[in-house]
Amino acid sequence: MVETKKHVKFLQRHLLLLPPKAQSQDPNKLGIVYYAIAGLALLDESALSAYTKNKDWIYKHYKEFDPPSNSKRIAGFIGSQLLSLDGQVTINLSNTLFALIILNIIDDCDGRSKNINYEHIRNFVSQCQVPNGQFVSSLDSFTGLPSRVDSTDLRYCYIAVAILYFTGCRTRANFDKHIHVESLLAFVKSQECMNGGYGEYLEAHAGYTSCALSLLKLLGCEAELTESFRWHTITWLLDRQVSNTGCMSLQEDNQNYEQDDHGGFQGRENKFADTCYVFWCLNSLKILSPDNWKSLCEINIAKEFLMDKTQDKLLGGFSKTDVDDPDIYHTYLGLASLGLLDGSLNGELCIPTKYQPR
Repeated sequence: MVETKKHVKFLQRHLLLLPPKAQSQDPNKLGIVYYAIAGLALLDESALSAYTKNKDWIYKHYKEFDPPSNSKRIAGFIGSQLLSLDGQVTINLSNTLFALIILNIIDDCDGRSKNINYEHIRNFVSQCQVPNGQFVSSLDSFTGLPSRVDSTDLRYCYIAVAILYFTGCRTRANFDKHIHVESLLAFVKSQECMNGGYGEYLEAHAGYTSCALSLLKLLGCEAELTESFRWHTITWLLDRQVSNTGCMSLQEDNQNYEQDDHGGFQGRENKFADTCYVFWCLNSLKILSPDNWKSLCEINIAKEFLMDKTQDKLLGGFSKTDVDDPDIYHTYLGLASLGLLDGSLNGELCIPTKYQPR
């Protein structure tokens, strides 16, 4: 049973005053708000009404710049007011996506808010793409060029495409106006792993796999997947479910197997099961096999893993594993997994279906 009332209270606590140990997460504040608001939207829409008045606080994180390296004005969101520094470009892709999703939920703007210049946001996304097709999350705060110290991987590629989707892009031609789709697809192709899945250094990772497949779906480029790679990836994803039943009973002879992981999903081979990977794996399976994805894996024991092992029935929320305390990130992805199963969540945008952009 989902402890709805306790989860609602857990999420609401993260929208109040946070304890001192959360101080290091101040630059990621919009991420915390996103997980809490989207989680409430999945659990209890009536609880959202108390936060619609806070939309102006979200808009305060919106910033516009005229970078010296580009004649086009750019815009996006900062993660915290502490990062509002005169003359320095401190917006990033992650917080921009978080803000757009939050506003879609509490401001019912559906990507058409009068308080935001979407063309300037698209200019920012364009500026974040590097020559090999990848994206950085931020720009050099002084030059406005792609940051040389920022990470470039499938996560930011996905975020860039999702932002463009939220700001109105729907076709390959729309996306091509703002980013070089061909080089992006070439990079995604380079991240394919021999045994299926996507990842760096030829090691498939469930999170990167979900990002890659989601961006391909948003771009309308699922045809880029060969039939062979599609089935290798489905097989790899199914192998990520940890169990001691049926043919998976061989797990018991694995010294790294943990009995309490039964039903959960791992992100890579020989890792422990984790709440967040239930979402990443199920979302990937749904994209790859939309008509019968639920019949491919053991859905019932996956739900049991979430309900009985990582759901905190005392405090509310979900934890990473059965021995950890609940946290906001795993709470939302635990709820998102359940949302995928009952159809209340759009997996490729990670937003409740009721609030997905039209």
